[in-house]
Amino acid sequence: MKIIRCSVLAAFVLMTPKLFAQDQDSTTFIPDKELGTVTVTARNEIRKMREATMPLSVLDTRQLEGTSSNINDALSRTSGITVRNTGGVGSASRISVRGLEGKRMGVYIDEAAVGQLSDYMSLNDIPTDLIERIEVYKGIVPYRFGGSALGGAVNVVTKEYPPVYFDASYEIASFNTHKFSSAFKQTNKQTGIQFGLGGVLTYSDNNYKMKLQNLENREVTRDHDQFKKAMVGGSIKATRWYFDEAKIELVFTGTRAEIQGIDTDIREAYNHSIAGITALTLKRDDFIADGLDFDFDFAYSYGTNGLYDAAPYRYDWDGNRYNSVSSYGGEQATYASDSDNKTHDFVGKLNLNYLLNEVSTFNINLYATHTRQNPENDLMDKSFGYQTNFNSKMSSFTAGFSYDLTLMDSKFMSATTIKNFTFSSDTKVLEYTYLNKPKNVDISKNYWGGSESLRYKFTKRLLAKASFSSEVRIPTAEELVGNGYSILPATDLKPERCNGLNAGLLYHRANNFGFLEIEANYFFNQLEDMIRYQADMIPSMARYANFGTVRTKGAEIEIKGDALPFLYLYGNATYQDLRDRRKHETGSSADNPTFNKRMPNIPYYLANFGLEIHKENLFGGKNQNSRFLADCSYIHEYYYDFEMSKYQDRKIPTSFTVDLGIEHSFFNDTWTISFKVKNLTDKTVYSDLNRPLPGRNFGFKVRYVMK
Repeated sequence: MKIIRCSVLAAFVLMTPKLFAQDQDSTTFIPDKELGTVTVTARNEIRKMREATMPLSVLDTRQLEGTSSNINDALSRTSGITVRNTGGVGSASRISVRGLEGKRMGVYIDEAAVGQLSDYMSLNDIPTDLIERIEVYKGIVPYRFGGSALGGAVNVVTKEYPPVYFDASYEIASFNTHKFSSAFKQTNKQTGIQFGLGGVLTYSDNNYKMKLQNLENREVTRDHDQFKKAMVGGSIKATRWYFDEAKIELVFTGTRAEIQGIDTDIREAYNHSIAGITALTLKRDDFIADGLDFDFDFAYSYGTNGLYDAAPYRYDWDGNRYNSVSSYGGEQATYASDSDNKTHDFVGKLNLNYLLNEVSTFNINLYATHTRQNPENDLMDKSFGYQTNFNSKMSSFTAGFSYDLTLMDSKFMSATTIKNFTFSSDTKVLEYTYLNKPKNVDISKNYWGGSESLRYKFTKRLLAKASFSSEVRIPTAEELVGNGYSILPATDLKPERCNGLNAGLLYHRANNFGFLEIEANYFFNQLEDMIRYQADMIPSMARYANFGTVRTKGAEIEIKGDALPFLYLYGNATYQDLRDRRKHETGSSADNPTFNKRMPNIPYYLANFGLEIHKENLFGGKNQNSRFLADCSYIHEYYYDFEMSKYQDRKIPTSFTVDLGIEHSFFNDTWTISFKVKNLTDKTVYSDLNRPLPGRNFGFKVRYVMK
């Protein structure tokens, strides 16, 4: 019953790695002599997860430490996953699972939610070297994670390490990119108390050349896209007290990201944030009663973030200078901004898991959040001539009850979950800007949801899965009450509800030098009251709104395995068809001209394939290992707007990219050097309209591990 893991903050600052734990009862399907005990154990854990009731994909170190520069790179090569980026290092990104993206996705690190901290941290802040695996859940989010999410979730699991450990790496890459990370762990033998300290530094100019589609493919250099990020933290963990694990963590993080112009040449505007975060974790097996496991997490963060945009002039790409629209300045919009938005975030989770007997397990999960925002932007208020942002509060509470059933000597498994969702918000909103009279809005709502997932093993190699869910996603604080400078409150938002179905087959066969795995899935989702980001009547501002009903159906297939003792291959393909199912215009009885049209700005066909060639002591000597890696990705073109005519020109063009990597380790993985080439053929790639991604670029990394 015991699960040893790090919390979200430990993973972010790369500290307090988990204690080494080997599963002695698992069945090995990869030879120990080739990959070592740790890898064998990890592979066994992955296979067990793949055979659970929920549909999911698992990325292990093979995918993470190859040509991937970050987590998003690895996720984008997974079946059913799309990652939309707006630029280079540190740029905004959205993860999509089967077409459902952004805030619908649950994001976790070692099963601890990070959504509340998205203003200060992201998944890409975790170096791939320190990740054991990434779990991508499709359709159903495990009950033990807590919270509300639709379409799926991404859970990053950090590696397990011995009591004394040190890890440091430095990477230099194209566009003056530098990344440094370090982690240190020390265990006191007498008390068993563990101390951890770590940090991450990232810098990039992001000054690659780009072609502007909106300016007849004119080529310019991104000259205002600099990104800086620093994170540092420490933790203390005790394992011999009343609790099996009691841990306290402190983290500090700061970010500064310049804003790159596309339509105009922005020269001064930037986003900024700084935050301090503390967390408490308590765990105990057989808590109060035998078979009852206790797991409690609590985190509090205080931070400030905002937009600075007060330049007195605007520039076009020919160098012509114009006065700002507002007398107070501003390059991007009709107003100036110098915001300092203070945010308090509280997140708590209690998970009680009770093993009644070998066939029945019960689980109760309580998950609560509270956010207080105090926006300050005097310059923006002066630009408009009235107050534009107001203090706000939002709270949510999710209670879940689950029952797991195992029958027929573990051939049949079932997981049933019922959840109750409650949320409330309190803020002010300007209904009509010309009246300049804010209206108090205080709302509270309650919803029910649930899911059922099944698995049956026909043979040791072949199993089938099926699941159904009717889940609710509570709007985030940003969607409901805005962000204080560019997103306005939308307090009348309804939660999204998704009714989903998944059915699939999984075939797994071990061989003398590895394994072969084939999986195929069909999925169907109907999303009610879909929330979309849209422009507002106030220039350069936006807010979220309920769009209506969207239907998704599609299929995916993945094949991967070891073709030869030295050769690993993989390939996957996904087709996802999202359609507008509104028969009438929103808020009107008029016929909807886009009824049953494919949803815009969402890719519908994507595929990936690649290989790894590995060999020990390729150049002689001992305790060395070499790897050559190649990864290819294909995304078919899709329209930015609803597809009303084949002559539309606002589209995201087809992309096909090739990444190569070489990695060599010395002295039993103590030293590792790697070299990567991204976008080998230097293709112009877009994942969002008029937002070109970097062309061909290179990266070189050195890593040292002491254990």
